Amino acid sequence: MTLGFLVFLVVLFTVLEPNFLASGNLRSIVFALSVTLVASCGAALIILMGSIDLSVGAIASVAGMVAAALAPQLGMAVFLVGPLVGLLIGLVNGGLFVWLKIPSILMTLGMATSLSGVVLYISDGQSIPVLDERLISVTHAGPFNALPIILIYALSIFLLATLLHEKTRFGRILFSIGRDETNARLLGAPLDRVKIMAFAFSGLFAGTAGTLLMSRLGTGAASMGDYLMLETITAVVIGGTAITGGAGGVRLTILGVAIIVVLSNGMNIISLHPYIQTTVKGLTILVAVYLTSRSVTAEDVK
Repeated sequence: MTLGFLVFLVVLFTVLEPNFLASGNLRSIVFALSVTLVASCGAALIILMGSIDLSVGAIASVAGMVAAALAPQLGMAVFLVGPLVGLLIGLVNGGLFVWLKIPSILMTLGMATSLSGVVLYISDGQSIPVLDERLISVTHAGPFNALPIILIYALSIFLLATLLHEKTRFGRILFSIGRDETNARLLGAPLDRVKIMAFAFSGLFAGTAGTLLMSRLGTGAASMGDYLMLETITAVVIGGTAITGGAGGVRLTILGVAIIVVLSNGMNIISLHPYIQTTVKGLTILVAVYLTSRSVTAEDVK
């Protein structure tokens, strides 16, 4: 059903605007898909255990800003610094969530607000340009115009996140938390440690997405990752992961990301009014949440 809807969108926008499949537009789609996919991998791990991380976009912005600010001194090493910044923030998120027993949606909302202030302080409200062409070429280079190398990075992280979920004890416990946390605790699973690890991975992937976004845009800006907050949650849910957790998985997320990106790009390229675009995206979220929360069961998970 999800794949069919994606094909429908591609056909629809191609009919409405033949340039939709032009190499320049495909390149734009690949850039947007890559960044959103990386951030969504972490969001999927959080949603899988029945929680929500609203700080993904803010973490991406902070990581991208820090990377841009340190670029003149560190050069290519900022591609390690950005993800590390995200990892540290994710650990803080996980610690607060576990130790203070604050609901994830409230805790991460507070963290996102605080991080927004940090970003504005770092930048003094100004964007930070990236002048080192090597940092920009890291994501823009590629053998074909429509396939920049950033897609390879994104797919590698997607594969890593999928293996974490499907092939490790961490992933199995994560699934059990979303399905029946009480039973998982009675079985002696290290739930608190796994929850902290999940938020750490979410922060790591968000920080990586922010660093890639910095390279893609050639600048660090205070609000550059804000759109990821809702796009990641929407992509994960559209992909088939229940918002209540315990059903779905990272592997399904790539289709959800593709749908969100194609839908946004298609509405832009046909010049649909921005207010109508917002309405369509909102309705898409509602439909996705309704379908996954009512129709996805444990038997659907492979």
